[in-house]
Amino acid sequence: MKTHLFKKEIHGFDWFNFLEPTDEELERFSADFQILPLYIQDVMQAEHLPKVEIGDGENNTFIIARVLDPDVQSRDFNGIPGFTRKLAIFYQEDRVVTIQRTKLDWMETYMQKQKMQPKNAFQLICALLKMSFRSFEPLISQLSTDLDFYEQKLFENERFPPFAKSLYSLRRKASLMKRLFFISQEMTEFMEETAISEPLAQDSIDMYNRVSAQLEDLNERSAGLINMNLSISSQRSNEVMRFLTIYSAFFMPLTFLVGIYGMNFDVMPELNWQWGYYLCWILMAGVALFHFWWFRRKRWL
Repeated sequence: MKTHLFKKEIHGFDWFNFLEPTDEELERFSADFQILPLYIQDVMQAEHLPKVEIGDGENNTFIIARVLDPDVQSRDFNGIPGFTRKLAIFYQEDRVVTIQRTKLDWMETYMQKQKMQPKNAFQLICALLKMSFRSFEPLISQLSTDLDFYEQKLFENERFPPFAKSLYSLRRKASLMKRLFFISQEMTEFMEETAISEPLAQDSIDMYNRVSAQLEDLNERSAGLINMNLSISSQRSNEVMRFLTIYSAFFMPLTFLVGIYGMNFDVMPELNWQWGYYLCWILMAGVALFHFWWFRRKRWL
């Protein structure tokens, strides 16, 4: 569906929006607006990554931005296209064409706010890119809250089920978003080169930097928490092994003595001693007390 949102006679430039276009509509659009077929192929590919391509002159630009999918909770983070939607933008000095494969609610809201209308086509591009960057903030906030919960539980003394799988899933989400923003960096370079003194361009760049910093912090914290979880798990295993070692050290010599005097040889002089039974008990108690003293000295108990 094609919509003529802004008109050049009123707003100073045209803004056409295509929502869920068919292949025939895209072909007609390519012919009417003299768009290279190669760009149309990129629009049709749902998995295409962010990019900025400048055609003949600086006023003929093709941009692909990725926006967070609102239904991300029901999707798998197997790749960038799995949790984002694509927004294609064709930008000229007096014309902007946006193509949405699926409806973006924040874009619909922006269209309805008359007070936020841009003064020129470049300001519209900056506003759209800024909102595409901002769309990731709710998911980042949620992941940060989950990370705080895991950090709190990790250092509590009470037993808590292992959450290594959850931490890895959180880490993967943060890593994919960080990779996406790294690829999207050329959009900020495009805005810097096109209009250095444009406040909206700098505002969009600031939004990109803010979200990138949040993702960097989220990646570092999740990686550190995963390592800490492994360290604590190893420490708990070492505690169990130390307990078993101490337990064995107490009873191995006692078992050795009992094993010797439990053998059924005919010639065992100690069996005929009057005080043999008591001496054996004293020997075993002495061995146990020696081990106890030794472990206390080493501060293992």
